[in-house]
Amino acid sequence: MSLTLLTLENLLDINEQIKKRALIDPRIEYTGSKDYPIKINELKKLIDLAPENRTVIEIAAYYLKNIILLQAFPDANHRTALTAKERFLEKNSYRFDYKAAEAYQFRKELYKPGIFIVPGIYKRTYKID
Repeated sequence: MSLTLLTLENLLDINEQIKKRALIDPRIEYTGSKDYPIKINELKKLIDLAPENRTVIEIAAYYLKNIILLQAFPDANHRTALTAKERFLEKNSYRFDYKAAEAYQFRKELYKPGIFIVPGIYKRTYKID
């Protein structure tokens, strides 16, 4: 099965759309664009090195992880990574049928206290001399 990978233009477009939304919605933040140029060459490498011989999920994880770690955009790197991952999956026949309220509730559930706690990690006591 041939997969459709993301392009440099896809990534630039995603980040630009986030930036445009920030201009019209004061709840969305986008800063630093004048002081921090986009790392085009690094993004090109990220696109060129995308693994073609992996599963759809592994490639989606590649985009998500590496866009975040690269920090190629002035702002919204995490949001760009999440959107890029979703766009890649959609290009490859995965569908996301959820409403904004459902996505918000899911996100709230992720951040509930204790959801990421490794058993016993907070029971340790540390002594600082």
